[in-house]
Amino acid sequence: MVSRIEVAAIPAEALLIPADCYVVIDCLRATTTIATLFGRGLSDLVVTDDLEQARIRGAAEGRVLFGEVGGLPPEDFDYGNSPVEAAGLNLAGERGLLYTTNGTTALCALAGRGVVMAGALANLDALTRACKPFASVAIVCAGEARGTRFGLDDFAAAAALVKGLLEQDPAAVAGDLAILASRTGDLDRLISGSKHAGVVRQLGLAADLEFALQRNTSVAVPAVTAHGRGWALLEDRR
Repeated sequence: MVSRIEVAAIPAEALLIPADCYVVIDCLRATTTIATLFGRGLSDLVVTDDLEQARIRGAAEGRVLFGEVGGLPPEDFDYGNSPVEAAGLNLAGERGLLYTTNGTTALCALAGRGVVMAGALANLDALTRACKPFASVAIVCAGEARGTRFGLDDFAAAAALVKGLLEQDPAAVAGDLAILASRTGDLDRLISGSKHAGVVRQLGLAADLEFALQRNTSVAVPAVTAHGRGWALLEDRR
C-alpha cells in the first residue's frame, strides 16, 4: 500500500527524495513511446543518455534503434521517438535501444535508486496498480534541457498518476508538489498548451501529441532491471 507520494519537478530534485519506487514521466514523448513499444511486443529496451553509445551498442547487440535529436530521428536510426510510429510496428521478440534528449537521461540518472519505472498517460492504470506494493512513490518529471528545466506537460501527466494513486490509497500522505498536482485540473489542456507541445507541433508531429493524451493505450509496466554508467535496461514487469 502506498503511504507517501512525492513529485519531483526535475530529476535532480528526485535524487534528494528517498523512495521505494521512482516513476519517470516524459509525456512528450519518451515514456509514451516506451510504453507503446512494449505494448507492441518488444522484448527489452536499453535507454541511454549518450548518442554515440546508442549507435555502438545498438550495432553490437543487433538492437532496433529508436530516438531523436532536437525532436527528429538521427539519420542512421531505424525509427524516431514517436509513439504513433511505434504503435504501427510488430516488435514481437525484438530488442530495442532508445536515445532521447530528456526522458532517457532521467531514467539513467534514477537507475539503481529503488525500483524505477517509465510512466505516461499511455500506461496510467497499469502503472497505478504496479505502484501499489510500494510504501513510498516518487513521480519524476523528466523536464526540458536535459532535465534542468521544469516541463508543464510532464507535471500534468504526473498529476494524473497522483490522482490515481490517491484514489487507490486515499490515506497516502502527499508532499507539497504532489498536493499541488492532486488539485490541478484540465490536465489535457495543460499538456496541449505546454511549451513542449508547441515544439512538437512545429516539428509536424501533432499526431504524437494527440496520441500522448490518450489514456491506457498500453498495459505495459516498463521497469529498470539492470543499469550501468549512462544506460539502463528496461523490461516489462506487468
